[in-house]
This record gives sequence, structure tokens and C-alpha cells, in this order.
Amino acid sequence: MSQAFQQDVFIPFHYVDAAGIAFFGHAFTLAHQTFEAFVVEALHCPWQHWFHHPERIVPIKNTQASYFAPLLAGQACQIRLRIEELRTSSFCTHYDFFQNERHCCTVKMVHVFCDRLKQQKIPIPSELLTTLKTILHE
Repeated sequence: MSQAFQQDVFIPFHYVDAAGIAFFGHAFTLAHQTFEAFVVEALHCPWQHWFHHPERIVPIKNTQASYFAPLLAGQACQIRLRIEELRTSSFCTHYDFFQNERHCCTVKMVHVFCDRLKQQKIPIPSELLTTLKTILHE
């Protein structure tokens, strides 16, 4: 059974153009902000342990976004994160953005585990893999 991680964010004035619509690139910023909360709250992994681990890194190797409606300034936005795919060394996060129950956009990011020094792929650590599987969308 899969579950989604949810976070409410506020779309600030400095994220929008003169029409009050968020610049498209900020969807990636908001998705990553949600991912950071997901790491700490859902994976129960301290921020420093994930983002400054002495032996491994988890860079983003691919991103994409699709837009269906504008994200408007001064309003809350609900972001739902789920794990879309798990592989030996990588996983794909899928984000759905909603404002006033309207689906505004989706973002996908592929994260890959690598040895920090060798810069080569490594398997997802077993303790993280177990937790990621509980959030896998099937």
C-alpha cells in the first residue's frame, strides 16, 4: 500500500511575474523544498546525514515538469510527493501541485545514489530502501 507525503507551501510575491503567476522554474524549487522535508519527516533521516553524508551523494540526474494551470501568488499550494519508481541505485519522485483543489502542475525528479569519492553509482542503502518501498506508488 502506497502513501503520499504532503506539504503545504505559500507562493510568495517574489516568485511571480506582473500577472501574479509563478515563474515556471520555481516549481522545481518548491518540489525540492518538499523533498527536503520528506527526507527528514518521512524517511526519518537527519538533513545533514542525507545532504552532507561523508561517503555518498544523491544528485538529481533528471527532471521534468508539466503545467496545467497557473500557480498564483498569495495562496497556499499543496504538494503531494510519492515515489514513482525504485531501481537498484536510483528512485523517481513525483510531485503533484494543487491550489484550491485544482491540479496545477507535476514535477518528476530522478535521484541516484553515488559514492562521494569515486562518483560512481552505488545501491540504495537497505535502511532507506525499506522506507522508500512503503511510499512506492503501485
